[in-house]
Amino acid sequence: MMHDVIVVGAGAAGLFFAGSLPPGRFRVLLLDHSAKLAEKVRISGGGRCNITNLEAGRLERYLGREPRFARQALAGFGPEAFLSAFRRDGLSVHEKHRGQLFCDQGSNAVIRWLDARAQAAGAKRLMSTRVHAVRHATAETGFILESDAGSLSCRMLVIASGGPSIPAIGASDWGQVLARSMGLAVVPPRPALVPLIVQTPWTSEASLAGVSMPVRVSLSGQSHAPAFDEDLLFTHRGLSGPAILQLSSYWSEDQAIDVRWAPASLAADFAEDWVKRKALVAFNPERMLNGSDPALAMPKRFLQQRFGPSGARLPDLSAPIQQWPDRAIRRLGEVLLRDRLQPSGTEGWKKAEVAAGGVEVRELDPRSMQSFKHPGMFFIGEVVDVTGWLGGYNFQWAWSSAWSAARAISVILEGYLK
Repeated sequence: MMHDVIVVGAGAAGLFFAGSLPPGRFRVLLLDHSAKLAEKVRISGGGRCNITNLEAGRLERYLGREPRFARQALAGFGPEAFLSAFRRDGLSVHEKHRGQLFCDQGSNAVIRWLDARAQAAGAKRLMSTRVHAVRHATAETGFILESDAGSLSCRMLVIASGGPSIPAIGASDWGQVLARSMGLAVVPPRPALVPLIVQTPWTSEASLAGVSMPVRVSLSGQSHAPAFDEDLLFTHRGLSGPAILQLSSYWSEDQAIDVRWAPASLAADFAEDWVKRKALVAFNPERMLNGSDPALAMPKRFLQQRFGPSGARLPDLSAPIQQWPDRAIRRLGEVLLRDRLQPSGTEGWKKAEVAAGGVEVRELDPRSMQSFKHPGMFFIGEVVDVTGWLGGYNFQWAWSSAWSAARAISVILEGYLK
């Protein structure tokens, strides 16, 4: 049987695409190598699912070789449009932090909603089925897929297979490999939104693992990447937390990162002020940085390790400031205001939330996600070289790109039916 559309990938983008087609109008088949639907949706936000972000229409919060590519899809179907569809079906959201919207009913409710929409549109499912080869036959016969279920044919083919992040749930670079095999350019995928490995004597101290604190992080000497004011988490292998995950999408091998450990309320010239005051006021740095003023408080374990024997090797923080040489006070200021660290790598695909890279956007029509080289072939979601910030941006890209493809395919297929 000739299907009107075959979708490879029954995740967020694939399911939303199928559910965005006119109900019962086309013969649609959803294929996935997994036995389960939308595994990344299930684990998102610890099972709560950060479905979008109020700021997800902001183009500067997406990266890739040509991030402007995402403009038309995001403008055509942004967060407001998605939320309208979501709420219309009885689901609700709450905002947690920086515009992040979570489903009140949890991740499983989101999966049920996506599946119900796809079924309402008439889509059939074929799970636990791998696709081994794809060929573009002719404009009339469309595409032929060789799969575990035999040969399948379709007029329109949608690749929504995601990327290789979180291989434990079956994720892979299948879509990118397929694109290359069909002559399309692909930006090599790399882990993004991923913890960084930092191996210094003081960051490797076991007592630091689990300590979290607000910081500002940026790439050393790089103006193209934004700075992030978020929480940083020390791990057994280095650094994680929202600040590091965000920065990791911009980080490349051999780049150093700058960290401001001091809270924003600590003035940039505080060290010089302490030098001037030390002869007049009795205080010690530890109390100033970890107790006397809640607005300045930093974790004691961090202070002990960063300025202890394995760290900056400054005088005892609990010693009166009068015992501190001026140069030591200034060094304290330098470290707290701009500390430079050199990551040795990332924690890789196992810990990456998304893949940066993918099918080069110059291969695709930004209005429809259709391949220029292979008319009738579409790429949506994570398989494309568009990567969003942490906090719902990548799900919004899945919804927006899927909607753009569904709208375009509906118009094309209506032409066949006339």
